[in-house]
Amino acid sequence: GKPTTSSSEACRFCGCRSGTELSAVGSVCSDTDCQEYAKIACSKTHPCGHPCGGVKNEEHCLPCLHGCDKNATTLKQDADDMCMICFTEALSAAPAIQLDCSHVFHLQCCQRVLENRWLGPRITFGFMSCPICKNKINHTVLKDLLDPIKELYEDVRRKALMRLEYEGLHKSEAITTPGVRFYNDPAGYAMNRYAYYVCYKCKKAYFGGEARCDAEAGQGDDYDPRELICGACSDVSRAQMCPKHGTDFLEYKCRYCCSVAVFFCFGTTHFCNACHDDFQRMTSIPKEELPHCPAG
Repeated sequence: GKPTTSSSEACRFCGCRSGTELSAVGSVCSDTDCQEYAKIACSKTHPCGHPCGGVKNEEHCLPCLHGCDKNATTLKQDADDMCMICFTEALSAAPAIQLDCSHVFHLQCCQRVLENRWLGPRITFGFMSCPICKNKINHTVLKDLLDPIKELYEDVRRKALMRLEYEGLHKSEAITTPGVRFYNDPAGYAMNRYAYYVCYKCKKAYFGGEARCDAEAGQGDDYDPRELICGACSDVSRAQMCPKHGTDFLEYKCRYCCSVAVFFCFGTTHFCNACHDDFQRMTSIPKEELPHCPAG
């Protein structure tokens, strides 16, 4: 919204009354953030007179956040409620969207969550869940961000299920016992049990051992994503490809302890999570003092 005429009304976003201009989306002050919000805000006005708190070009406007539309039965929040993602501003302080689960958040907060994805090297998908009800985040405005995430989710899900079946755990008590967390949910169990990482080179998900090992290593977010290389892209020995699975199950072991490798460093060396976290000590240990290979 380009300013058109001066206005004595408060800015629709921050509430400031000084230096506001009447724009296509209502009164907006000269603050940089408010001007940016005006560019993506819906320019329509509800029958009650309140400006739409949603974003431009939506097929259906966000219901009035002031509770004027009594037919909006799915709306459980109002203009003064805090955005439950940023926890710093009310929903009316920036253009907002109503997710398929009916909960409302700032558009830019949703975008930031999907852009930042997970913390640490291991792929996790908790960030895809609504902070309030834990249903999957979904909205047409977020499609471009969600599509590659959904594709990655399906890739990890497929590979985790294949590994679960390969290890003979697809009918384990953790899945078949009524009342347990993953009852009748082999995919959920598999994705919780195994740790997958995104290869820096090919951008595909690869297996890096069991999740409990990742948790014990305590890698956190202190890592270099350029060192996350899958077995295929770090295939220094030119291993023969499986005609059925290709490179999906190609794995290297850590040079120092024989656990499944996650990192590939110096162009030559495979590390598991724990040894990579302590690589300076591991690379200086005499060969006879290294952990013995469990295979003998």
